[in-house]
Amino acid sequence: MSTNNAYAIVFNGTKKPLEKKNFPLASDIGDNEVIVEISLTTVCGSDVHTWLGHRPFPTPCILGHEMVGKVIKLGACVKNDFSGNKLNEGDRIVWSMTVCCKECFFCKHNLPQKCTKLFKYGHEKSDVSPFFSGGFAEYIILKESSDIFKIPDELSNEEVSPLMCAGACVLNGLNLAEFADCNHLVVQGCGALGLYACAFGKALGAKKIIAIDRNESRLDFAKEFGADYTILVNNNSESIEQVKKITKDQGADYVVEVTGDPNVINPGIEMLRVGGKYILLGAIYPGSDFTVDSSKIIRNAIKIIGLHNYSPKYLKDAMNLVKQLKNKYPFKKLVGPNFDFSVQGVENAFKSLDSKKSLRPSIIPS
Repeated sequence: MSTNNAYAIVFNGTKKPLEKKNFPLASDIGDNEVIVEISLTTVCGSDVHTWLGHRPFPTPCILGHEMVGKVIKLGACVKNDFSGNKLNEGDRIVWSMTVCCKECFFCKHNLPQKCTKLFKYGHEKSDVSPFFSGGFAEYIILKESSDIFKIPDELSNEEVSPLMCAGACVLNGLNLAEFADCNHLVVQGCGALGLYACAFGKALGAKKIIAIDRNESRLDFAKEFGADYTILVNNNSESIEQVKKITKDQGADYVVEVTGDPNVINPGIEMLRVGGKYILLGAIYPGSDFTVDSSKIIRNAIKIIGLHNYSPKYLKDAMNLVKQLKNKYPFKKLVGPNFDFSVQGVENAFKSLDSKKSLRPSIIPS
């Protein structure tokens, strides 16, 4: 077995320094595995929340779960991607963030991302072979049963990497809510997920998009992604009044929450019309409690939909949608600036996202 060494940036726990570490990279892989040289990794908000200690997390771990790469070696039994396209060494690929068994109750009931044997890239301990399981590394080893997608030539690495988490999750959430032609979609939060919600929502039938955020520059960005109205949040009651005014007191058909802040949930529900749907995607961390008046949900026939992660097919669908919309919306501008592949570089990327100076800072490991 031939073995080389390759570097990764390792997360050792909250308030502990990141570590640049050398791991053995074995060229002798399983028949259903793939070695990928990582071309670009983007930083997701959940990477930052892990780094800040907002949730329990296995360590040591190579973080990073939004990435694209180039096939270096295919296992003997890996012939095609998820869609049936032939795979070859040198192909640019992306893959589902989750790996599922495809046999358990959840896998068979349209919730493969809740598989009882779930594996998540960028979320696993990296202290045993094959080590490389996250994006802040030179290489990654794709496990058996990974859902792999060839990247169309028309799409750049920057246009694809954030789809591996943010874009696919938003599209799956809209689908779960049976999103269809409607008058008004409200998007609470204009980070990367919110901008995808604006663009995808408009493409899927929303006549008017109302984007809400506390950051004026992000609202300006939302206009580039299809937002027809923007609301700078000073207080929640004012935001509700503005939505009611825009919708002529009817309320919105759909509201998407992608702030991560449970305090926006009640105001979001207030923004809905009778029979409206509230899509919860952001407030996923322990302690995200809120209290709701059940009579409002019942009397107004409100539906609340929650989604964590996504079913792999939505990564394919998100790529296809971005390919259709790339000349209309500047998806490539979501990514950047690029930071060094070093301990300080990754830390600076985390700080850049945490301070809202960027939407998807990036690392190019190779």
